[in-house]
Amino acid sequence: MKNNMTYRLPVWMFLSFVLTLISCSDWTEVESLKLNTSTFEEQNPQLYADYLKDLIRYKSEEHKVLFVSFENPQDVPAKQAERLTVVPDSVDFICLNNPYVNSDTQAEMVEIRKKGTRTLYSIDYAGFESAWKEKAKENPNLTEEDALQYIDDCTNEMLAICDRYDFDGIVINYAGRSLVSLTETALAEYNARQQKFFGEVMNWRREHESKTLVFYGNVQYLVPENMNMLDKFNYIMVTTASSTSANVVDLKINLAIQAGIDAMEITGETVNQVPNDRFIACVQLPQADDKDKVIGYWNTEDENRENQIAAIGAARWVTQESLNYVREGIFVMNVHNDYYNNTYGHIHEIIRIMNPNR
Repeated sequence: MKNNMTYRLPVWMFLSFVLTLISCSDWTEVESLKLNTSTFEEQNPQLYADYLKDLIRYKSEEHKVLFVSFENPQDVPAKQAERLTVVPDSVDFICLNNPYVNSDTQAEMVEIRKKGTRTLYSIDYAGFESAWKEKAKENPNLTEEDALQYIDDCTNEMLAICDRYDFDGIVINYAGRSLVSLTETALAEYNARQQKFFGEVMNWRREHESKTLVFYGNVQYLVPENMNMLDKFNYIMVTTASSTSANVVDLKINLAIQAGIDAMEITGETVNQVPNDRFIACVQLPQADDKDKVIGYWNTEDENRENQIAAIGAARWVTQESLNYVREGIFVMNVHNDYYNNTYGHIHEIIRIMNPNR
């Protein structure tokens, strides 16, 4: 008869084991099992070092640049999609939506800088104007001098963030408004506030020449005498996030160039003060809950006769030549959403189109 004792735990031993567990329960804590998965850097340090060297060289050479904006959390990142380190390495600039970064995000900013990826944040002038209107509504005795001082304080507070968190640069968001309908008094006020805002930005610029400075907005809404500061910006982004085709992008850029030509007649300048060698188009990615395919799409068709994804269309647009300006790159908004699309599937495709060698 087959002996089954080798497959059984004796009762006395089993009871002894249970009692031991009970007696130890007061002082034994369950510890999680930590599994360390080796990274590419750890597995082959030399190969990784060569990769970084090649990546840095690529970003230092002439290529079409890729800006993205990223919704970084106020708290410690809780999932991979919230980490800067998982954004594709070939991205040149990441503009953080939340400029007040936590220590974890700061550490990641340092880490991606090793790959030549720089972090920026945005200063939105429209937010200052909205906040001032609320203050003036609460206190009607406030004067225009108070308004200029408020803009000064807000601007310098936001500019100081760059050094505080060691950002690589700033995006200056200035939508502005049309000058055509402004009365003489309103235009004088508009001009004074604009000069106060950009005056502080230019003061900062003189002390931070190594930082990247980007203008994002409507060049045609700058007062003519203020356009000469545009040459101090590394890039000029046009507000094309809601554009529906490459033709609309071209139109908006040409409006900016024409604004400079018109300003020459007023200021007497002999050279257009709007640089034509640094334009960036802005696009959005498709949204998962947009069933009608409106956000992040152009109304032109792709090779499958479907609405063209705006970011892909813009990537193709940027590789083409223009007669009167240079297409330097594109800015893709809220790139973190693309993490769930086959882990940045759209972004990898954009990089492949803009810079095929990468």
